[in-house]
Amino acid sequence: MKIGIIGPSKLNQEYKELINKLAEIISKKGYEIVVTPDKKSSSEYFAEKYLEANGKKVFSIIPLEDKEFGFDWVNTEIGEKINCGIWRNQPEKLNEESEALLCIGHSVGGMIEIGYTKWFCRKSKISTLSSKDGEQNKKPVYIIKEITEEKFPSQIEKELDIQYVSLREFKKVI
Repeated sequence: MKIGIIGPSKLNQEYKELINKLAEIISKKGYEIVVTPDKKSSSEYFAEKYLEANGKKVFSIIPLEDKEFGFDWVNTEIGEKINCGIWRNQPEKLNEESEALLCIGHSVGGMIEIGYTKWFCRKSKISTLSSKDGEQNKKPVYIIKEITEEKFPSQIEKELDIQYVSLREFKKVI
């Protein structure tokens, strides 16, 4: 199974230890991860810690053909590159390649990636804490409570499978 890792472009030093634990959990489960590893970002840090914990495989979504913005701030040395063409395709490609998302902090880009889960159904039988009608086909988005306490508006939560989980709960559902 592939887990998409999403979070802020700037790593919050306060959460490094928690991110280390999350990376280790996913590594021990034998799951692969999908990231867009901006340099010094939470996703890049997660990928590095995941690999240090003997993680199975990292896939990096990179817009290798983007002429408008380029991609020189992305770490192209981590994992197997998956070319999404241009930045506008990045959220879609990340969702195509992932079976669930793990949110390790809110960001504008992360909000877009989460929004795209509406159109990408789950591919696996991953656990869910949710009991809302129709949830079984929605891609789960795990938001770690210890990192962020902010919740989405109820209108958004009705459309998506957003699950606010603690580190302990995440170990059980993933």
